[in-house]
Amino acid sequence: MTIFPISRPALGGFIDRVEVDPAGVVRIVGWHRGDYDEAQAPAVSLDGQAIPFLQQFRFLRNDVTAAEGELFKQAGLVWEYLLPQSQIGDAAILEIDFGWEGEGKTRFEAELHFLHPHHRELLETSTVFHRAQIYGPGPPNTSIHPQILELAQQLKGPVLDFGCGRGLLVENLVALGVEAHGLELDTPTMRECLPAGRANGRITLYDGTFPTPFASGEFVSVICSEVLEHIADYEAAIREMARLARERVLFTVPDASAIPLGYRHGAVPWHLMESTHCNFFTQQSLKRALTPHFSKVEFGRVGRAQFNDTSYYVSLAALCVK
Repeated sequence: MTIFPISRPALGGFIDRVEVDPAGVVRIVGWHRGDYDEAQAPAVSLDGQAIPFLQQFRFLRNDVTAAEGELFKQAGLVWEYLLPQSQIGDAAILEIDFGWEGEGKTRFEAELHFLHPHHRELLETSTVFHRAQIYGPGPPNTSIHPQILELAQQLKGPVLDFGCGRGLLVENLVALGVEAHGLELDTPTMRECLPAGRANGRITLYDGTFPTPFASGEFVSVICSEVLEHIADYEAAIREMARLARERVLFTVPDASAIPLGYRHGAVPWHLMESTHCNFFTQQSLKRALTPHFSKVEFGRVGRAQFNDTSYYVSLAALCVK
């Protein structure tokens, strides 16, 4: 977030600062005693284009008391503005016209960067959302984490991508000269995501039961990336992958240890909230599940991230040798 200090009185109150959030929200933060009409909100523009006013709200300030008889006993005041999607991008000049006699305009020049966050509509919608609309499953990923692709490239072919989604990893491995195949659930969603010719017919759709329609040891290597957490009978799935692989199986799963690491920040990684996650693995619990089926299990991590000053990893990686 970019902060521009102002620190000056304005119309019986005080303006402290302007905050520009990468999600596209601009806030003017200050305080005002007594009633204040939304119609008096300042005009704000970015690179000469007006930013629509969104809402105003009160908040508690220990340094300022509200006026007697005020509905909210909070003197802090915030005006929020939401940048339209059409204006999302890099910008340089933020201009605020306080719109009050004698105030004029205040300009800030800075390099601002904005994002396209998931569920951006929650910043302004008047619709009550339900759990399935926020944490429900969606279509398969449209990209591969580069570190997972790097790990997959170390596997010898033929490789089976167990739970291959759109088949992107299969396509990438084939392009690198590795024989690769994919296995995925036969659902209407998957059929929509797998147009004719996807991965040159290398993907098999099945009903989700074990054994899968492949012979024992049919593949030198198997990869199961961000899938095991979705399978209720994960132990049966591990046994099945051990049956299919002649040499190695590579697993990646979300790292549940990020939950306690994020406790003091009041945060949980977005991916861990997905509604179809049945299993939450730590390195120790995943090791306990894998050890009976493999002679050696070695662990790594994928996707270093931050909760403020606390670092964590998005996923565990386990390379298993038969």
